[in-house]
Amino acid sequence: MNKNKHALYLMISMGLFFCAVYLLDAYGNHYYQRVSNLMMIYVILTVSLNLSNGIVGISSLGQIGFMSIGAYVSAILTLPPGLKEHWLTGLPHWMSTIQSGLFPAMILAGILAAAIAFLVGIVILRLQGVFAAVTTLGFLIIVKVVAENWMTVTRGGRGISSLPTYTNLWWTSAVAVITVYVVLRIIRSPYGRSMLAVREHDLAAQSIGINAPRIRLLAFVISAFFTAVAGALWANLIGVVSPGSFYLWLTLLIIIMMVVGGMGSVTGSVFSAIGFTILLELLRGFENKIAVYGISSIIFAIVFMLVIIFHPDGVMGDREFSWDWFKRITPLF
Repeated sequence: MNKNKHALYLMISMGLFFCAVYLLDAYGNHYYQRVSNLMMIYVILTVSLNLSNGIVGISSLGQIGFMSIGAYVSAILTLPPGLKEHWLTGLPHWMSTIQSGLFPAMILAGILAAAIAFLVGIVILRLQGVFAAVTTLGFLIIVKVVAENWMTVTRGGRGISSLPTYTNLWWTSAVAVITVYVVLRIIRSPYGRSMLAVREHDLAAQSIGINAPRIRLLAFVISAFFTAVAGALWANLIGVVSPGSFYLWLTLLIIIMMVVGGMGSVTGSVFSAIGFTILLELLRGFENKIAVYGISSIIFAIVFMLVIIFHPDGVMGDREFSWDWFKRITPLF
C-alpha cells in the first residue's frame, strides 16, 4: 500500500476515534465514560511496559511502582491546600499552599519517575532474567512500604482522598495516542533497531558496537515516564490513591495484557488492553448477576491460559497492525 493511502486511512481512523471521544464525553453516561477512561489508561500502561519488557527484553515486575509514584505526586500537587495543611504535614510550606492543574502534575510526575528510574536502572539493569525480575519486584515492594508508612506525606494506609477529578476522556485519549505514537517512532528509529538487537542477543549486539546497558536504561526511563503519567491520570480519575491500589493484581493484569497482545507489538498491546478491559467489565456484570463472586477471576485466567496455549507468542506476536490486512478482505481497500 502506498504512503498516501496509508496516511488517508490513518487520518480517517483518527478522525473517527476522536469523534467517538467527543460523543462519549459529551453525551455518554458516567459508567461508559469511566470504563473508557480506564481502557485508555490500560493502553498507556501496557504499551509503556511493552517498550521495556517486550521490545528491549527487560524482565521487570516493578513497573507499577512508577505508576504509584506518579499517582502520589499528582495527588499531592492537585490536593486543595486546606486539606494538605491538615493531612500532609510533612510537606514543605510552599508546597502546602499551592494547587496544581492536571497537566503540570502529569509532567512533574513523569519527570520524577523517570529520574528515579534512571537511578534505579543504573543498578538493576546490570542484572538479567530472573535476577532482574526479582530485583524490580523488590522495588515495587519498597514503593508500597514507603507509601504505607510515610504518614505525613502519603497518609499511609488511609491514602489521599478528595482529589479533584480533572481526568476526562480527552486527557486519557490524548495521552494514549501520544504514548502509542512515541513508542512506535522509537521502534522504527535506529534506537529501536538497537533495542530489538539487544533483546535478541545481548552479547552479539555489543559485539557490533551497540551499548546494551544504555539502550536498556533509555527504554526503562521512557517506560517509567509514561507509566507515571498514567498513574497521575488514574489518581485524578478515581479521586483517591492508596498503597494497595498499585500492587500485585495490577502488575499481573498489565503483564497479561502485554503477553496476550504480543511482546514486541505496540498495536497488539492496544488491542489487548481494549479487549481485556471490555472482558473484565462483562465478567463483573455476569458475576454480580449470578452472585457467584470470584468466578470472573477464574474465567479471566482461563481465557489467558487458552490464548497462551494456542498463541504462545501472543495474538500479534511481534507484528504491528497493517492496513494491508484489509486489502485481503475486500478490494475496496
